[in-house]
Order: sequence, then structure tokens, then C-alpha cells
Amino acid sequence: MSSFFSSVTELGGKVDFIQFWLILLMVFWFVACNAVMIYLMLRYRERSPDQKTSPIKGSHTLEFIWTVVPTIIVALIFLFGVGAWSEMRTMPTDEDRLEISVTGQKWSWSYKYPDGRVEASDMYVPQGKPVVLKMRSVDVLHSFFIPEFRVKEDVVPSIYTYLWFKADVPGSYQVFCTEYCGDNHSAMLGKVHVLSPEDWQKYMKNELFPVLTPVEEGEQLYVKRACVGCHSKDGSPAIGPTFQGLMGREEEMADGTMIVVDDNYLVESIKYPNRKLVKGYPAGQMPSYDGQLTDEQIENIIAFIKTLQ
Repeated sequence: MSSFFSSVTELGGKVDFIQFWLILLMVFWFVACNAVMIYLMLRYRERSPDQKTSPIKGSHTLEFIWTVVPTIIVALIFLFGVGAWSEMRTMPTDEDRLEISVTGQKWSWSYKYPDGRVEASDMYVPQGKPVVLKMRSVDVLHSFFIPEFRVKEDVVPSIYTYLWFKADVPGSYQVFCTEYCGDNHSAMLGKVHVLSPEDWQKYMKNELFPVLTPVEEGEQLYVKRACVGCHSKDGSPAIGPTFQGLMGREEEMADGTMIVVDDNYLVESIKYPNRKLVKGYPAGQMPSYDGQLTDEQIENIIAFIKTLQ
């Protein structure tokens, strides 16, 4: 059943199965009801001014049928639906399950694995293994959605929410935020990469991707951590100051003081963006990356910024 409707996850196949029959039932009853209505309009239309309406008598049999049959159909839909919903909401207890901590913030996703590694924007999971996502937000309400897996869950500040899936087909699948969370809501994208057992072993041994230079990793983080949505690298205006020519530039702060941009200022701005605001840019636009980026990752971003002179 699930292989016919969805080839990615078994749970997705069950969701597709229910949706398919719901649509099929709606189409059937729409056509049937309108066909009967049109037939009766034509069969019993007025043919002459003197035509009298035939007497109408009630039918207990007909009333019984149109009450009991829809009730049975709705009950079956409920049973199938609550079964799929229960499976979707019951986290697997398999000993080999993989639990990943997901953090949502304006406007990016990050993923922390049991071994301590952190991925930004893209999540990597093994094929055929239950994956449990333990999710939270550090700012506003978000919603984590993987359309191909047919799973979605709100990501809420101050509490943890959970989501799980088991992907059976290797490939890359799109992640969306489906809760409006600010200016760059539509850019809060990501990918789930389902890896074959061989590629998963390479990933765990850090052998799947080539080693990047600090500048290359900094540029990659610039995109993955959504810096690109607020800071241009070509001088064009954006939500925040452009990165082009930023290093060594003298900036006027909101309090009127002048600061020359150096490594220390950039580190402070990345970790605590509201401490020293550039004049003309409102507070609260940029989230804090303190604890979200390692010191090495921040150094690599700064190395990338230095190349944009």
C-alpha cells in the first residue's frame, strides 16, 4: 500500500492512502448527488401550467440508508485517520534510533547530533533508521515541514516538540518553515539528506565531504546560517549592513560613537548583535549566535568577510 502512494516513508504512504480515498469519496458523492439532482430536474420539470405536483411521502428505508451509510463511511475515515495520527505522534523506542536536536531561529535551522557535531541548514540521516527530532525555537514560532515525508510540527519557544520519520529512499528532500516568522520566512529553507549505509559511515567518519579552507567554510556558513538574507556581499542594501568593504570601515553607532570594524567588533556583533548597533538599523533584527556557532566557525566567517574588500 505505502509503496504505491509514497516511496519515501511508510508513514507517508499511509497519509497518502487516506488522502486518496478522501478525495475519491468527495468526487464520487459530488458526481452522484449532482447527477441525481439533474435527473430529477429534467424528469419532473413542469410541462404545462395545469400540471399538479405529485404527492410526496416519506421513506423510512431511504432515511435509514442515507443516515447509516455516511455514518459508517465517516467512522472508517476516523479509524484510518486516528491510526495514522497515533503512529505519527508516538515516538519510536528502537534502541538504534537516532535523536537529533533541531533549533529554529530567524531565519535558519541547525541540527545537533548525539556525538556533538552541529550542522547548519542541512540535516544528514541514515536510510532505513528511525530518526527522532527534538525541536525548539530560540525566538518566535516556526514550523518544521518535510513535504516528501508527510510530516510537520510546530517549533515553539520555551518548550520541546517532537517529530519522527524513517526514510527508506536515499536522496535530498526539501525542508520548509510553514509558520510566518518574519521578513525572511520564505528563505528559511534546508535539506534532509538521506544517506545509504555506506555514505552514512563515511559521514560519521568525516570522509563524505572534502576539507574546506577557512574562507570556503566561512562562505558556506554565510549561506547556511542565513547571513545572506540580511547582509549582502556586493554593497547592495539589505536588512543589515553590507559585508563588502566592512573590515576596517569606520561605522557610526546608534549612540553616536564611531567604531572601526575589526575582529573583536565582528565577534561581539555575531554573538551579541544588539550591544552595538550601527546607526539606521533597528534592534532585534538579528538573532544571537552565541552558542549557535563555535569560535572556529565565527573565525571562518570573519575570514570570508575579509575577502570582500
